[in-house]
Amino acid sequence: MKIKEEEFVEMRMNRWKPINVLIIEDSEDDYELIKRRIRREGYNINAVRVETAEEYEATLDGGEWDVVISDNSLPQFNARSALAITRKNYPFMPFIIVSGTIGEEAAVEAMRLGANDYLLKNDLARLMPAIEREIRDAEIIKAKSAADRALKESQERYRLLAENIQDLVCLHSPDSTYLWVGPSTDRILGYHAEELIGLKHLDLMYSEDLEDKHINPFDQKSGYDGRPFSYRIKRKDGAYIYLETMLQHVYEDNRLIRIVSTSRDITEQKLAHNLLIESEAKYQGVIESIAEGLILYDDKGHIVTFNKSASKILRTKTTSSKKFERELREKYRFFKPNMELFPADNFPSKVTLRTGKPCSQVIMGVKDRGDLIWLSVNSEPFLQPNDRIGVVVSFSDITEQKVYEDRVTSVARELTTLIDTANAPIFGIDWNGRINEWNQVTAKITGYSKTEVLGKKLIDEFILDGYKVAVTDLLKNALRGKEVTNYELPIYTRTGKVVTILFNAAPRRNLDSEIIGVIGVGQNITELIEYRERLEMKVAERTKELNEALLKEKELVALKSKFVSMASHEFRTPLSTITFATNFIKRYKTKLDVDEIERKLDKIEEQVGHMTYLLDDVLLIGKSESGKIKLHPIVINIKDFCKKIIEEVTHSTKKTHKILFSIASEKKEIAVDEKLLRNILINLLTNAIKFSPGKDKILLDVVCAHGVLNMQVKDWGMGIEKEDQEKIFEPFHRTNSAGAIQGTGLGLSIVKKAVELQKGSVEVDSEIGKGTKIKIQIPLVDEKDISN
Repeated sequence: MKIKEEEFVEMRMNRWKPINVLIIEDSEDDYELIKRRIRREGYNINAVRVETAEEYEATLDGGEWDVVISDNSLPQFNARSALAITRKNYPFMPFIIVSGTIGEEAAVEAMRLGANDYLLKNDLARLMPAIEREIRDAEIIKAKSAADRALKESQERYRLLAENIQDLVCLHSPDSTYLWVGPSTDRILGYHAEELIGLKHLDLMYSEDLEDKHINPFDQKSGYDGRPFSYRIKRKDGAYIYLETMLQHVYEDNRLIRIVSTSRDITEQKLAHNLLIESEAKYQGVIESIAEGLILYDDKGHIVTFNKSASKILRTKTTSSKKFERELREKYRFFKPNMELFPADNFPSKVTLRTGKPCSQVIMGVKDRGDLIWLSVNSEPFLQPNDRIGVVVSFSDITEQKVYEDRVTSVARELTTLIDTANAPIFGIDWNGRINEWNQVTAKITGYSKTEVLGKKLIDEFILDGYKVAVTDLLKNALRGKEVTNYELPIYTRTGKVVTILFNAAPRRNLDSEIIGVIGVGQNITELIEYRERLEMKVAERTKELNEALLKEKELVALKSKFVSMASHEFRTPLSTITFATNFIKRYKTKLDVDEIERKLDKIEEQVGHMTYLLDDVLLIGKSESGKIKLHPIVINIKDFCKKIIEEVTHSTKKTHKILFSIASEKKEIAVDEKLLRNILINLLTNAIKFSPGKDKILLDVVCAHGVLNMQVKDWGMGIEKEDQEKIFEPFHRTNSAGAIQGTGLGLSIVKKAVELQKGSVEVDSEIGKGTKIKIQIPLVDEKDISN
């Protein structure tokens, strides 16, 4: 019986080569035709057919495909769009176009856009050879790309190591030509890196210094690979220096492709050594320079590479990064300075990798089977070629320093215990005035524990303001080596009470006799000081009472004198006017008409009003001096109130000036003492008019916002002299420029008293010949407080 082709293929499928094919085709028949053709070539095909861009993109990302076969044009899709999607994320994926018809120009354009091949559906004989060829080429390209990436990463690691050590690291061609030069070249050879590129290292060497003068150390057969050798080399400035160099030959397919040189300047060591030999020096040995250990971690926290100093410091002979990492994890134990185990998650490398921030001078103890050694560790992040963050860790051996510090700490601990338990207040400060010692007696006296005050500034926190300068000078003298004895030092306690310490201070020194601060010992003499102060206070109080009584008496006499002088002057004029008008009416009443009599009576009424106004001012000053005025705030419409006052003042001053008025208020009604505010406004407006003769306007500006009433009265009159501006608020004082202008000198005094009673403020700004501006600011009363 004849076996069908499909059955035959199915029978052999399990032992044929597998292949995954993604086919873009809208014809089911053509799809099956392509699959049969691939099976005939001995492949076990796993195929998926798609017709749209969405299906294609989802299927392409969802599987591992060996090749993509695409029809040139579908109703909803075409090979050109599919090719763009493929090359965006899968640049090496073989992509073959199989079409019923395709023009030559379209085929060339498809190849230009990245298609690997194109075939016609009626000629599939070339299909499988094309697929095999493109899969094979894609694997080669991917392998080469991976190798290039690995080489780039390796070169980047070497660059990082070179830039983080003090030695000069260079990359050479086999004939010693510089290909890349490390940043240390400026310091060591005096050349910029770009100046050496293209030059030969051999041309700069003084070859006579080599052990075998006829051997080129850069030759791979010279025996210098991995073995340090020293020689002289010519700097850019013409001087010769000694270098110690180690060469590392780099091979590819057993062929030398480049040489890495690591050099350090040993001129000082070499010259010192030669000088010792020439002068038969008495000293022996060579000062060893221990370079820092360096370890490079990748973004996963795995060791990429490490230098020889790291091996030397950690006493390991391994050269493998993996073995070295395993040793650090399994062989070594790490300790904090207090000998607790150092948590692995807190290692500087892991902290920097986790946070992206550097760690500086982290002290770690390291122990394997030998002695404990102490390291000072630093870590810095760096950007890897894959744009991920790695870590560079550097460390140095500080064991001797740590042992010394432990001894010093032990001595300091004993001294601290002695100070802390002493039966006297003892405290100390450092060079910056910060407290670094505070014993139990001091804590008991002040109420502050040692932990609360350490690090705080003694002057700022505990010394009275009046003593800060003196105590600062005293402590400076102590820091200069001078002793301070029996100084009465007042300091604050937790309760706010002041205690006085009879203070003795001396400079505090370290083991090298250097002054590092001040230590003070004292005695609490607060009770003695308080007794002395009480006696002094009683004397001072009695003296003050006598002085105040004498001052009051003088002020009373002066006030009486001013009042008599003012009354005799201010009351004489209106009384004379009243007397004259009265006599005139009596004498000529039969001859005067009614209008003339009315004018005389108005004059009498005007002068009586003026005298009443003067008496009111005097009474108000008297009440304010005796404290008899009480605030009675009420709610008023501030705009209407001001307009009423303006109308009253304008009428009383016979409309000589126009009062310009502006107001801005958050609300119409405010709570103030109406009588006091009335006195303030009338006096300010009247004064402004009186002291701006010849002018025709004054300004009243009112602003009520944020709970504050601001008023400003401005005139363009004669102004107030500087020496008078400080005295204008004194009762009965009149400025030199007042001249014949009528007044008692009480107006501005009343204004200030009224403002101060309402907890407000007055500000004067005046200039001779340009006018005066007086600003009033009064905090408003809350309306709720009035109702309550």
